[in-house]
Amino acid sequence: MPKYAELPAFREQNFITEADGDMLHREARALAIRRIEESARTEDDFQKVIEWWDKLDANRERKERDHEIGRSTVPLEWGADELYFSDRLSYDMVLRKLILAGDFLDIIFDHPETVHELVTDVDLSKILKELKPHLKNMLYYLFLRDYSTTAYAESIGQSDRNIRGIRETALKKIRKLYGGILTYRKENSLPMTLDEKYFLDNGVRKKT
Repeated sequence: MPKYAELPAFREQNFITEADGDMLHREARALAIRRIEESARTEDDFQKVIEWWDKLDANRERKERDHEIGRSTVPLEWGADELYFSDRLSYDMVLRKLILAGDFLDIIFDHPETVHELVTDVDLSKILKELKPHLKNMLYYLFLRDYSTTAYAESIGQSDRNIRGIRETALKKIRKLYGGILTYRKENSLPMTLDEKYFLDNGVRKKT
């Protein structure tokens, strides 16, 4: 990109003013080109302006690429085992497909303490965030990692009966709080999904 001193002085135009000194260098350069463009009259003048805009855009795109977290030229699928492409529904399979698509948010928050970040509803996220750590841990392993109550109970040294009781109490609390939020939305004509409307009117859907 030519320096400002190298830019042709179309009609004695002053390209960089004192106010421009506070701007980013690229923005000041773009302003200089716009001023040149406004004062250009001949075809050669406009051709030069186009060349400078092209160089500025190329420089911007290069800087953006430098700051991007790029994916390797080797596909992420390269050498992956069959589990990556399994039709068997599982949380791990969902995470792996997201990774292959270049979406890493869910894998970043894939922890019991950040389980609230894995839901899209703001109010439900707040309810989960305010749960006690041991309840977040239990919900994460029972519902995301699909542990049985027996396996989870053994992993933390408690009885299966105790875990089932805590699970039902936690779910009842969450449903009550969320039901109150949905009632407020309905009374105030706020948008609701079909699942939310069903839950408010009928409770939890029965597994089929």
